[in-house]
Amino acid sequence: MSHVFISYKREDIDRVGPLVDALRAAGLDVWWDQDIPPGGSWRETIVEKLDGSALCVAVWSEHSVGTAGRFVREEAERSARRSAYLGVLIDPVPPPFGFSEWQAIDMAGWDGDRGDPQLKHLVETVRATLAGEPAPVPERAAPRKKAAAKSRLPMLIGGGAALAAGVGALLYFMPWSGGAAQTPTAFVTERLAQSDCTWAGIGEATAMEDGEHISLKGIAAAPEAVQASLLRQAAEAKVPLAGVEVRELSAAPPEICAELAMLKPFRAPANQRRLTIIPPRDRPQRHDGALEGWFEWEINWAGLPRHAALLGLDSQGGIEVLIPDLHAYRREARAVRQNGELATYAAGFSDEGQGVRNVGLILMTANGPIDEALVNAIGTEGTAAFLQRVDAAAKAGGWTFELGLVRCGFEGGENRPC
Repeated sequence: MSHVFISYKREDIDRVGPLVDALRAAGLDVWWDQDIPPGGSWRETIVEKLDGSALCVAVWSEHSVGTAGRFVREEAERSARRSAYLGVLIDPVPPPFGFSEWQAIDMAGWDGDRGDPQLKHLVETVRATLAGEPAPVPERAAPRKKAAAKSRLPMLIGGGAALAAGVGALLYFMPWSGGAAQTPTAFVTERLAQSDCTWAGIGEATAMEDGEHISLKGIAAAPEAVQASLLRQAAEAKVPLAGVEVRELSAAPPEICAELAMLKPFRAPANQRRLTIIPPRDRPQRHDGALEGWFEWEINWAGLPRHAALLGLDSQGGIEVLIPDLHAYRREARAVRQNGELATYAAGFSDEGQGVRNVGLILMTANGPIDEALVNAIGTEGTAAFLQRVDAAAKAGGWTFELGLVRCGFEGGENRPC
């Protein structure tokens, strides 16, 4: 498995062809659909070459980022799941929704010059990725047409995840900018806010002789990578971080990274805990082929805004509005337990026999009526216009989101204790 698969939209063949030639001239083993022999089985060959590639280079253009680029997105997603994706921009467009958290190499405006620094950067990046090495830093080049901003939404990680590393395979954090010395808790909080496909916070911070030992809670695409990065960056910044515990940092499925990218900038304050998930006491059970389980969720009604909804988040359906009006639900539903303004309710989860990973529930609040259709579309639609629409609605509507994990259904497997 050593070749590089080129995924592109057929309308871009005249621009992608010179790029393929340039990569081959650099000594790389490149395959694209023009290599299918006459009479060859197109679909079967594509799948064979895609799954057998060491890297998929997805070419994002005005044609491939839209709805007509479905096959390019599918090929990119299939490759990202095995940490073999790299994006390249040939038009000044943002990558499709779900891919903007990875840095894409900007080749917009490339005229075929094989001495162009950006082509050199692309070749070096592909070589480094194939060798399992860090992506190189691009050389400064003369100003030319640049790719448009990936999204108006803040990115989860400065600079994106490591190129072609796939979702969560390798996380890194922006270097510390200097200035006044940071406390370990401030240092960790800042970098968690920048980390890719991560929704986590500090559970406990214990003072040790050589600094603070911090325990993290939440989800991350690669908890061990988060742990290693925090310790490494803290050492480089001379922050007295004695240790990082990630036992309560669950591994996030890559399918939900797009949703986290959009919701996290509007995350509720860490000290505003209104939603608590109480995991099942028993293991999930199989019923008619589906893995099912029950859990309880507790909500603090005190001061809850008039406009509040409960969302579900899983690896297949993404975000779904489960209870569009929580106050109406309160009037109609019977609580399992009640203690003042704290009320506990029962709920169930299921993988529907399709291996769905149930991540958890999200408490959403707003200062006006919630656009249910817009919220349900998060993670399924990724045009620049849609991203801007969600961004504007969230800011204007005062949206906030608080995540509670359904740990047993999220972790998956009937043999996994809660």
